[in-house]
Amino acid sequence: MLVPIGFGMLLANIPFSGLNEPPYGLLYLIRKYLLMTEVLPSLAFLTIGTMMDFRPLLKRPWLLLFGISGQSGVIIALLAALALGFSFREAVAVGIIGCADGPTAIFVSTRYAPHLLGAVGLAAYTYISIVPLLQVPLMRLLLTKKEMSIRMPVTSESEVDKAIVIAFPIILILLSLIFMPEAMPLIGMLALGNFLRESGVMELTEKLAKTTSTTLADIVTLFLGLSVGSTLSASAIMARPDLPLKVLLVFTLGILAFVGDLVIGILTGKAVSLASRGRINPAIGASANSAFPVSARVVQREVSKVSPGNIILMYSVTTNLAGQITSPIFAGILITLIESLGI
Repeated sequence: MLVPIGFGMLLANIPFSGLNEPPYGLLYLIRKYLLMTEVLPSLAFLTIGTMMDFRPLLKRPWLLLFGISGQSGVIIALLAALALGFSFREAVAVGIIGCADGPTAIFVSTRYAPHLLGAVGLAAYTYISIVPLLQVPLMRLLLTKKEMSIRMPVTSESEVDKAIVIAFPIILILLSLIFMPEAMPLIGMLALGNFLRESGVMELTEKLAKTTSTTLADIVTLFLGLSVGSTLSASAIMARPDLPLKVLLVFTLGILAFVGDLVIGILTGKAVSLASRGRINPAIGASANSAFPVSARVVQREVSKVSPGNIILMYSVTTNLAGQITSPIFAGILITLIESLGI
């Protein structure tokens, strides 16, 4: 994702090329008709849905608690942005970086702070890529070797009933309709993608799911990156006197949001471990974010270094999955509150 974003920035800053200029510049047209209309972020969630297997989460729904805790960075960054002079809607767009979900961050920015879209999108994808680098020192700082050595039961995986798996995306849509209708473009596309993956009633749906998770995902990634990068032209940034400083602050607040996610996730793991009388390994809290599945693998690697043979991967992956699904839900609730209150 960072490659097309970077190249989009390059193309947008080539003088006299016309690529980024109205009415017929290629980057301008992609940005106007595919990005600002929320088409690309929504299609991104369609592709994500076809790649996600919710069975582990349906087996262990209690791990959603960690997914919720992994959104704490949103509130931390939002409050910090307000303190630094951002407007409320700008602060929401910056804070949503803490969801650790690129399409969600872009979706919110197009609504509330399109002038910060490039900085928010670039910060979100940059920091998602360095989550493993942030996880390791924070885990070593906040967790003891004794805590990381807790062994959780490795049970045989029982199959989730097919009816439950197919019903899940439908239930997700109904809940979104009731509690967060403003997030329907994201949740609806995520549910559709997952339904295509799981229905398997016809060869056609399997073909659609495969095409969506491969070819369409590559096309969306390319166009999304190019269009986000194209908003970071020098002329656009310098057009507003306050924008250069705000762009720099977005990257600082993005780090704060990601660190907040990880710290609160780990502390939640410690609290749950204490409440369970030492039966839950708190390290799984470090994977309560949307950097799926690399974050879960980092947790397993660090636990294995301290306690060889200690397998908690199925729990950390499920926690990571919980972070992925709660990100658009949390953003949707936030958007719905803003729209309903008229803030």
